[in-house]
Amino acid sequence: MKKTLGLISAALVTASLLVPAHAAQNTKSIYFNGGPLNSQTIYRYDPDTLSMRKVASGTNADLSPDGTKLAFVKNDSLHIADADGKNQVRLTNSYFPNYDTSPRWSPDGKKIVFAKSDGNLYLVDVASKKVKALTHVAEGVRHAEPDWSPDGAKIVFHSSDQSGFTHIYSMHADGSNLKQLTGLGGGETSEYSPHFSPDGRKILYGSTKAGQSDAYVMNADGSQPKNITAGNNKAVTSAIWSEDGRKILYTVNEKEKRQDSYFYMTTLSGDSNKVMRISIPFATPSAWQSVSVSTKTDAPSTLQKITNFFLN
Repeated sequence: MKKTLGLISAALVTASLLVPAHAAQNTKSIYFNGGPLNSQTIYRYDPDTLSMRKVASGTNADLSPDGTKLAFVKNDSLHIADADGKNQVRLTNSYFPNYDTSPRWSPDGKKIVFAKSDGNLYLVDVASKKVKALTHVAEGVRHAEPDWSPDGAKIVFHSSDQSGFTHIYSMHADGSNLKQLTGLGGGETSEYSPHFSPDGRKILYGSTKAGQSDAYVMNADGSQPKNITAGNNKAVTSAIWSEDGRKILYTVNEKEKRQDSYFYMTTLSGDSNKVMRISIPFATPSAWQSVSVSTKTDAPSTLQKITNFFLN
């Protein structure tokens, strides 16, 4: 009898170490959108377990600082939802040919900056849904892809004009003190898709400077740009920081159509050390950080199932 009870106790202890049915998981996940270009889906990918799941229909996903909420664009408008895609709320009411794009959460999680098809940047208060214009562009100018500094004081973005070239600018979070950071030396180059590093000291961005699209890192004031993907002979795009700022993830534009996509992981020194194949076409990463999602389910937990088996 003691031996049987010992087996039961061992099984229950082992089961108690498993993830229960009502737990919350914190994992570092990559959010990306992919699939047919006319019907994109947002996915969550775990680079450690290689697991992938659909989250919601839409594009341009960004996670809130605490990892519990998702901002994204769906049906031309800005939405938010839980990190697993549930409880979706529409924040804006844009309809084609007008549309919203590139939402980014503020560091305090209370506001979201985003771009609209009119070329301006806007701020929406998540609680009240009130929208405020941050910029008022001249005809032919388009601001896009904004990102916050970690202290919430500045916003960086790229801007294009009638010349067809794109350069990176920064401004205060209220839209004042506009400053150009790249393209000051002239030349037919474009810089785009800027992202502040987690410590706010550097900016990651894309550039066509060497006749090819590469990922660059520069100081937050625009100085000392460095090409970190010079060793990759493909067109690099959609580079983003890891949560700790030690790694960078990007994808490449393939010349031929493929059913798979590839994510490349590198460091600030440019040493590519990992390539991940994603079985989704046109996959574009947009966020890489810790996610807090509930695993609550109505099914019995593993512990409860084992307990019932032995004791009933």
